Amino acid sequence: MFKERARGSEFLDRPDADPRLVEQGYQFMKVVNRIGGGIRVVRKFLEQELSQSMAADAATVLDIGAGDCDIPLAITRWADQRGYKVRFTCLDHDPKAVELAQDRIARCHCHTIQVVQADVFTYRPPDKFDYAIGSMTFHHFTDEEIDTLLIHLRGFVRKAVLINDLHRCLANYMVCVLLVLPLDREIRHDALLSIRRGFKPRELARRLAKHDPMAVAQRMWFCRVAGVV
Repeated sequence: MFKERARGSEFLDRPDADPRLVEQGYQFMKVVNRIGGGIRVVRKFLEQELSQSMAADAATVLDIGAGDCDIPLAITRWADQRGYKVRFTCLDHDPKAVELAQDRIARCHCHTIQVVQADVFTYRPPDKFDYAIGSMTFHHFTDEEIDTLLIHLRGFVRKAVLINDLHRCLANYMVCVLLVLPLDREIRHDALLSIRRGFKPRELARRLAKHDPMAVAQRMWFCRVAGVV
């Protein structure tokens, strides 16, 4: 069951997905990012990068498939506390996600996060970014699409791409079974499929090495795998 990445589509990826389910799905992902290490992975990556940087300008970060922007908002609060300057452009193709994100950002009065509705495979920004981050995004793509996307990102990301995703294994699957019990059937389906579409560190490292011989991928806290190109 976990030997290879699963295929299949998720209910929340459909254009006619129920907005109530979409919001419930993002609420669940926010919990997973907080307790399952998603925010921690991004924070660790940026702290390592920014602590070595002498740039006076803010670091620019493209967040791919940012959803309702829970991670950019959390990272922005952390960066403010540590004295780091970070500006996010949050990209999502789903208008419902963009609407939720814009509402959250407005309520937080955050002026360093911009939300853009676009398909990342055709997105052409006016300026280059220092970094790109995809949190629980890359598992939505096939291996071939991941290759295509990394080549595309190389055209406008100067320093590094962080893949912050789910570790595909039985333990994570069983924990997820328990977490999603109270949720709607569609959310349960999507959450469990996401783990089966996730990555093992070694296989992700092999794929990334095609784009960067120095690329690394490793198991992170609890349910995460992180790869850096």
